[in-house]
Amino acid sequence: MHLIETGFTVTLIVLLAVIGWSVFVYLSPYRECRWCAAFASLRMRCRRCKGTKLTRRLGARHVHRVRLALRQAWEER
Repeated sequence: MHLIETGFTVTLIVLLAVIGWSVFVYLSPYRECRWCAAFASLRMRCRRCKGTKLTRRLGARHVHRVRLALRQAWEER
């Protein structure tokens, strides 16, 4: 019985971490571009951010696609 409770606890912690990360990425999808410094020394425009100094966080595109899909499903019902 202790093994099952531990499994549920670990699953709950992982699920809460994933939900927390997705909420964080949803609220703050952009971060500073860390590759701009290398391109600035070459006097070129950064290919990742295209000069905006911002890039998307890991998973931001997926979180926003899920949000749009959920909104569309809600409107179609």
